[in-house]
This record gives sequence, structure tokens and C-alpha cells, in this order.
Amino acid sequence: MRVNRRLCVESLLVTLFMILGMIGWKVAQSMWMTATYVPEMSHSYSSVANLQSQVTFGAVVRWDAGLIFLYAAGFILFTAAYYGIRSGLLKRKQRS
Repeated sequence: MRVNRRLCVESLLVTLFMILGMIGWKVAQSMWMTATYVPEMSHSYSSVANLQSQVTFGAVVRWDAGLIFLYAAGFILFTAAYYGIRSGLLKRKQRS
């Protein structure tokens, strides 16, 4: 089986741009939520858990080995799927 290097690099770049786009969207969304947040003073001390879940960057995400493995596996699977689809389309186009 011959590997198309150009297509492999394209698959990696598309996957990286997708991930960067999703991270950029989350950052922009968090900035907008932080800018438009108006605290209610009368209810601010009623429930600390409720306040923590509504404020942006209020939750702590713990990075464990399982979560890192899942993200790496997702990255590899998406890249492989993109490569497979593109190489299939390229072969179909060459046959026609």
C-alpha cells in the first residue's frame, strides 16, 4: 500500500485547523459571556455551586491520562477518516 504524503500532510493540517477553530470559538464565546455577565446582587450568596457553574472559567477541568488518551485517539481517528475519504475521492476521480 502506497501512502500519499501530500494527502497525509493535508489531513493533519485540516485536523489541526479544525481543532484550532473549535478552541478559538470557545475562547470567543467565553469572552463574550464574560463581557455580558451581569451579576444579581440579591441572589449572589444564595448558592455558591450555582454561581460557580454560571460564571465563565468557574469549573476546574482535571487532565488525567484517560482524557488525554481520548483526545489523542480522536485526533488520530479524525485524521485517518479524512485521509480515507479524500483518497477514496481521488481514486474515484482518477477512474472517471
